[in-house]
Amino acid sequence: MNTDRENILSKDHDAICTESILAEAYALVYGERGEIYGHPRENFQRTADLWRAVLGIEVTPAQVALCMVLVKVARLVETPDHRDGWVDLAGYAETGARCEGLDP
Repeated sequence: MNTDRENILSKDHDAICTESILAEAYALVYGERGEIYGHPRENFQRTADLWRAVLGIEVTPAQVALCMVLVKVARLVETPDHRDGWVDLAGYAETGARCEGLDP
């Protein structure tokens, strides 16, 4: 559940945000987060390796992206008006495509 502070920050962000959700996700994936975490294929491979150790099954980087999409969907069911959740959902879709070589 969102705290009052998170709700206020979310509404402030919504009020000042002028770019589309897709444009914001793109900027994050190819900008700030890309610089911090590197290409999602390598980053999600590390996550897949950790999940494999816990789950005892093979996990691919694309499956990591799909699972993260599902986490975002589950959260959006609770708070569908949370813009950042939609941005993250779009971002995970793009990173999943990048893991499969569909985008650079």
